[in-house]
Amino acid sequence: FYYILDCCIFYYYIKRFTMQINRIEPSYWFNNLNENNLQLLIYGYDLNCANVQTTIPHNSLSMIEGLKGKYLFLDLSLKNNINAGLYDITIISKNEKISIPYEIKNKRSWNKQCKATISNEDVVYLLMPDRFAKEEPSEQNLQNGNAPSKRHGGSIRGIISNLSYLYDLGVTALWLTPVFKNSEYHGYSITDFYEIEPCLGFLEDYQNLVKQAHEHGIKIIMDVIFNHCSIKHPWLKNPPLDNCFNGQEGQVIKKTNYKVTTIFDPYASQSDRDYTVKGWFTEEMPDLNIENDFVFKYLTQMTIWWIETTGIDAIRMDTYLYSDFEKMIEWQNIITKEYPGFSVIAETWVPEAAYTAKIQNEAYKRLNSNTSLIVMDFAFQKRIESCFDRVKCYDKEGQIYNHFVYDYLYNCPKETLAFLDNHDLPRWYSQIKNKAKLKQALAILLTVPRIPQIYYGTEFLFSSDGNGYGDGNYRIDAFEALLPPEKFVRYEIARYLKIILNWRKKSKAISIGTMKHFIPQDGVYVYFRSYKDEKVMILANCTSKTSAIDLSLYKEGIKDYNYGTDVISNKQIYLTNSTLTMKKNAIFILELQK
Repeated sequence: FYYILDCCIFYYYIKRFTMQINRIEPSYWFNNLNENNLQLLIYGYDLNCANVQTTIPHNSLSMIEGLKGKYLFLDLSLKNNINAGLYDITIISKNEKISIPYEIKNKRSWNKQCKATISNEDVVYLLMPDRFAKEEPSEQNLQNGNAPSKRHGGSIRGIISNLSYLYDLGVTALWLTPVFKNSEYHGYSITDFYEIEPCLGFLEDYQNLVKQAHEHGIKIIMDVIFNHCSIKHPWLKNPPLDNCFNGQEGQVIKKTNYKVTTIFDPYASQSDRDYTVKGWFTEEMPDLNIENDFVFKYLTQMTIWWIETTGIDAIRMDTYLYSDFEKMIEWQNIITKEYPGFSVIAETWVPEAAYTAKIQNEAYKRLNSNTSLIVMDFAFQKRIESCFDRVKCYDKEGQIYNHFVYDYLYNCPKETLAFLDNHDLPRWYSQIKNKAKLKQALAILLTVPRIPQIYYGTEFLFSSDGNGYGDGNYRIDAFEALLPPEKFVRYEIARYLKIILNWRKKSKAISIGTMKHFIPQDGVYVYFRSYKDEKVMILANCTSKTSAIDLSLYKEGIKDYNYGTDVISNKQIYLTNSTLTMKKNAIFILELQK
């Protein structure tokens, strides 16, 4: 007993008074970046009063001690044209010396004249890795049966095995909810910004996903969060520095008021604005203080590390407005300087077009050239849901028309992401429950001047699972739906989407063309998309009755075109007659021909 006790005391003494190095973030870095200042966060023990030497070529070196001797910050001003290779970092403290190899890799090549990496030519497919596909149809990683709030066993390898399906469907970009190491199945409670969630796979799997997606002509959008992390993140127990987090005074936690309108509200009180930006997102998601120079630098370098390490094409920034707006602009300017045209999709959850436009306009006043900031069009989502809702409302078909009337408010209206639903909303089909209306809504989504986003499972007529309300019920498994090889034969909406999406890839009128629309007449909304000699006419009967359309109202758009070929049915529709009959909730996408 005494021998064991002595050993424990000796071990504690050694651990307590011996310097240790546990981790360095980022674990490696890259040469030839425009930003030549490198901040290294060294995790360890007994790092007080340490000195650092390194063979990494640098102009200057400075150190800051973190709290409790558990962290050391090393700031290096790197020399230009450093060769890729292994270098040494040596830490000396109390007559102890630890040398650590540190790798500098070659920077990813990037076309400085590159256009936006995500544009109107793309169709974004949003999926949740835990719920989309398994590597094998097994019970691996399954927790608590199929409880909506638990892990269901989807994986990155499962996504890879279905890339051919996604390519055949016609999508060009995949937005995965966060794949970082996480305390929750959905990925938005990050516990480690430099690791892949083990339940989803490994870094090599994610790198392979990007590589194989690119081989299929599909881009990868990484979901990132700067506003908050998980309460289980190690910084909560042992923060590297004071002021890494907002919204906590002793044991009292200040939660956000979720009113992002305060950011640009000219009459908002400062206290309301502070609660929006500095409050915790939930009691399990502490608010990161990105005004702290260390936190901002950490997150910025983390972004570059993932872009370089994986080859991703764009970032979707979660809770964009809950972070400090000016710091978000500063961050994107740094990223754009390294990667011109690299797209950022900002979650801007305000269901008013004027406010969404204000966000984009204010951002572009501050952003450098060659920047691509895409805002999310929640206003369109509300309008198109209202248009097709069974509950009677005044001027339903005018909801969509009126939405586009206000595109003059935007700096660039085409740099907006439109959608019927997403992972935070009830599924559109569960709200509307009508296949004809779903088809019509999808056709409009895919032909208006927006970047369209489709939520996984829409092609399988997914709705909420009926077991209650909440986010978990909107995120049901696609495992069984993906199993049959005859996917498009079995699923009517999948077949429908495949036709439109693959046609859309070739249509310049839809991807980059102009739009002309007409005031809805008797529930029918008509608009044209044009590019050079290509013209497309879209007619949507938003009523529940057969309509006789007076084609003379649209002479300005039809001009001398005689007929159009319907993209969906491949039938020819003649425009020389005075009227055109459309069934209820029908839609035509006509490629006009003379």
